[in-house]
Amino acid sequence: MKCRKDYYEVPWAALRCMVEPAFAQRSLIEHKHYLSNARVVTSTAVKVSEREVVTSGGRCIPYDYLVIATGHPNTFPTTRSERLQQFRESYEKIRASSSILIVGGGPTGVELAGEIAVDFPDKHITIVHKGYRLLEFIGPKASEKALAWLTSRKVQVLFNQQISLEQLDDAQTEFVTSEGAKVRVDCWFNCIGKGLGSSWLTDGILQDCLNERGQLMVDEHLRVAGKKNIFAIGDITDIRVIIVFDSSLNIQRVKTNETGYIHHARYEIFHASFQ
Repeated sequence: MKCRKDYYEVPWAALRCMVEPAFAQRSLIEHKHYLSNARVVTSTAVKVSEREVVTSGGRCIPYDYLVIATGHPNTFPTTRSERLQQFRESYEKIRASSSILIVGGGPTGVELAGEIAVDFPDKHITIVHKGYRLLEFIGPKASEKALAWLTSRKVQVLFNQQISLEQLDDAQTEFVTSEGAKVRVDCWFNCIGKGLGSSWLTDGILQDCLNERGQLMVDEHLRVAGKKNIFAIGDITDIRVIIVFDSSLNIQRVKTNETGYIHHARYEIFHASFQ
């Protein structure tokens, strides 16, 4: 396995770790602890050829079958200990601040605001979001409920406004939105969605397998278009997933945009409520 980090991070636990750093001890797992029979190469991939993956250090790693799961680019530390320290620093920044700005009202921004509001109810939190409602990828009723819950925790949300983050640093405390609103805070977090981690594929045998959005085109078996031994999974693929819950049967069906239902599995359905 090739990875730029020496650990696996449970992604949906990251925001909880920012307000409860000890939680990261369970959500950051070194690859060697669960891949006992694998060889882990900690590096960045830069190119794919017919039989090899080339790393940034010039190393060529041969493969018979290849699975690409590069998702979104990030700047996370390469070691587990450094990532743990990063969570501790975020926690201290939040704890020491009276007012906090969150840029972006998508799932990351909304969740982070919720985590802070629950653990630090005395903080003044402001979300600046360029859209007309929160969580625009889901239905309006869910957006309304999220907004109602946040505002009940005294979270301020500024819609249809943006903040330019170019040339800003962590010490920035004064902001002016695109609509002229002035926001003064002690610290801020950028929760704007990241692009896909596919730019490294534009030089190599997979450049023609990318669509206009930079996604790898795959078939119903997640095999990259035109390739017999290369697969892709996760956000980097062009499969649009629709999750349908049947609460009476506890069945979760995952539907793709082209191939119908590709997976049927029985799950417990957890009903989360805002406390």
